[in-house]
Amino acid sequence: MAASKPLLIPWLIEQIDSGRYPGVNWANQERTEFCIPWKHGLRQDSSDDDVRIFKAWAEISGATHTDASVWKRNFRSALRAKGCERITDKSNDAAYPHKVFRLPQREQRRRYQEPVVNPTPGPPLASPMPTVENLAEDTPIQGIVDKDVLEQSLMGLNIYEPQQGTQFKVSAYYRGVKVLEQLVENNAGFKVLFRPENTESSSAFARSDPGLTPIYLPGTDQVTIYDRTQARLTQQILDKLGDGLEVLVGGSSVYGLRRGGSKSYWSLCKFPNSNIPQEVSKQERQILYSMKDFIQVLMNFISSGGESPSFSLFFCIGEKWPDPEHKPWEKKLIMLEVILTSLELLKLIAVDGGASSLQSVQLQISDKPSLMDALEQWMDTLES
Repeated sequence: MAASKPLLIPWLIEQIDSGRYPGVNWANQERTEFCIPWKHGLRQDSSDDDVRIFKAWAEISGATHTDASVWKRNFRSALRAKGCERITDKSNDAAYPHKVFRLPQREQRRRYQEPVVNPTPGPPLASPMPTVENLAEDTPIQGIVDKDVLEQSLMGLNIYEPQQGTQFKVSAYYRGVKVLEQLVENNAGFKVLFRPENTESSSAFARSDPGLTPIYLPGTDQVTIYDRTQARLTQQILDKLGDGLEVLVGGSSVYGLRRGGSKSYWSLCKFPNSNIPQEVSKQERQILYSMKDFIQVLMNFISSGGESPSFSLFFCIGEKWPDPEHKPWEKKLIMLEVILTSLELLKLIAVDGGASSLQSVQLQISDKPSLMDALEQWMDTLES
């Protein structure tokens, strides 16, 4: 008969105490927090030592047929399933990539009663991030969206088998007045153009990537503008738009490229604190938005109530933005708001359930992982 699989927590404590794994050590004197090296496999300085603890658990779990990235993911999932809380994530640290976890509360109470021994020496650790206290297992989940809605939403995002299922909701404003709204259901992206009313086809779009969805801004004769100066200046920008502004998806990033004569500027916020304009490049595709950054910020928001992630891009066509004189967006002749709808949905799910609720209560949706597990799995896929 095959040997039974050991319990994770006692096994892990034994491995930490042994000192046989480089970088795997206690992070505090009470031995309730522990450090695990967490180096990305594509780094030039990566070695077999970086995955030894993950491989060891894979071997004892009977899952050695998979690769190192799966060993790491399974190890992290096992920690979460047993109630270990991640309190520090320095996996992107150049000198010492690592994560710090905290043992489950019942194990912490037991260890507080034990004599304290000096922890195994290791690299200095940053102070743990503030965390929200875990709820009891029988605490009712208040305010969380319907389970069926949540499952359908996450499945629609392909979050269990991470891919880009990205959609865009594009709105155009002429001095703060919405003149266009269009949903782009195209994983490749879209292109912003101006087509005069008497033109049946756009030669500019014909010269661009046919895989992009065209969005045609209305002329001043198609909308109501009472101010003649505003109408004249707006039309001048539209007439020079030419080959337009491209917003494209590539890998885990959103890119921008200006092809026409009217300069375009961008930001991640409708009310930026900065007054330094950011021009969209005309020379080469420029990264404007990173899916990985969004997921990381959202995970921090869920786990510790940190900064709320942005799921939008804002473009100003023909005028500098952010404005050097802090002129509000409503005063700009042409502004575009681009919402990444799939990311907006993820944030709404997190906010509706409450950051602490989603972090501390495992949502049992069929056999699917919780939102936090799914986000971490998505992050692993994007980094691999």
